[in-house]
Amino acid sequence: MNINGTLLDLGGNDLFNNITKHFKGSYNIQFADKFPKSEKVIIVDIEKDETVKKTFENVCIMNVLEHIRNYRNAINLCKKSLSKNGFLIGTVPFIFKVHYSPNDYFRFTEQLLNEELKSVGFTDISIKNLGIGMFTNFYSSFCDYTNRIPLFNLVFVILFLILDKMFYFVNKSYVKSYPIGYFFTAKSN
Repeated sequence: MNINGTLLDLGGNDLFNNITKHFKGSYNIQFADKFPKSEKVIIVDIEKDETVKKTFENVCIMNVLEHIRNYRNAINLCKKSLSKNGFLIGTVPFIFKVHYSPNDYFRFTEQLLNEELKSVGFTDISIKNLGIGMFTNFYSSFCDYTNRIPLFNLVFVILFLILDKMFYFVNKSYVKSYPIGYFFTAKSN
């Protein structure tokens, strides 16, 4: 991703492994989270709070919506935090183990994401599948265990990628039926 201008990372913290620190472009990041890990992070409960004190040209919400019971408020907060013609960037898992942070509530489909983003006034919505098929999904379910044996793990990855590619050649809609997650973008008017 190439990001320019101001960027609000909703639900993110100022940690080295945060993906928003690795986008390309020229941007200034502000982090906002209910559980800040540094003084630089704005304390925001995205499940309840209605606004962030200023607007941003870009808002990022990466792997956060599934942890929010009141996810509609979080989507509204994204919209309200964007300046006119601002850009929303996000991801959600679909087939992924339960990962408490502190809770894990939902899995979003492409249709639900599209409808929820439209309902608050986002336009130019783009939603892309992450993953390539059911074997890759199966691998993502048990890779925490196979990662401990590197060569064994590599054999599984290669085998499952080959199997998914074979199924894809038989049925082109195969990939859309087995997402690991979704990457989405939308524009604020």
